[in-house]
Amino acid sequence: LPISQAGGKGAPPGEKAEPCFVSAMSKPQKYGKLSQTAPKGEGLRARKVGAEDSETEDETQLSEREIAKKKWVRRLNWIWRKLTAAFWVGITCGMIYYTNFFRVIWESPLVNRTYFYMGLACLAFNMSLLAYLALWCHCVLGIEDPWETKHPKAIPVMAIVGFLTLFLFFFAFWPVWGFMTLAMQMIFFLGFINAGHFLPSGTFGSILMFVIFFGAFFTSELIPHEGLAHYTPRPTVAPA
Repeated sequence: LPISQAGGKGAPPGEKAEPCFVSAMSKPQKYGKLSQTAPKGEGLRARKVGAEDSETEDETQLSEREIAKKKWVRRLNWIWRKLTAAFWVGITCGMIYYTNFFRVIWESPLVNRTYFYMGLACLAFNMSLLAYLALWCHCVLGIEDPWETKHPKAIPVMAIVGFLTLFLFFFAFWPVWGFMTLAMQMIFFLGFINAGHFLPSGTFGSILMFVIFFGAFFTSELIPHEGLAHYTPRPTVAPA
């Protein structure tokens, strides 16, 4: 093909023509900023829909026995998830009752109050941000997945503050429970997360989640014993 038809630049007789790709590479390329907001239909919801569509396409190529087998696997997985969630919720309730946790953290003189109040401030920040995203943005304003579309930086910020809360509460409760504090924190976290398996979806379920969280602080009024209160400070050797 002639150079003009191939996309190269024309050149006078006796000179070599410059290919089009050389001239294109010599010019600096400009790139625009990526959009910060995901288009409608993207994110977790779109990935779930895509996964469901692929499953239905795969089932059309399977035999009746294989389709029935996949249904039973899904049912067994659902039952296993519910049993696991019930286990962690039950362990959390039992731990709260046995230790009378919320009475200890408010009344025990062994709790390090500096770390405790700093941890409470971090926890209040995370819960306020979660309420803003789940209740105001999602339920009131009707924004789908606001943590991905409207406020994509909210999840990383909550994760950092959450780890800080974990460390602060660990040092606050260390004089009371020692190494058992870390296990209690993990049980609390798993119990709170798995409680969502037994709540309805939508706005009512989100409200119930916050009611359960804040209602747990008043369980000490219903527990008839002091639990592992440790009201008496540990004995110390008097100076000679």
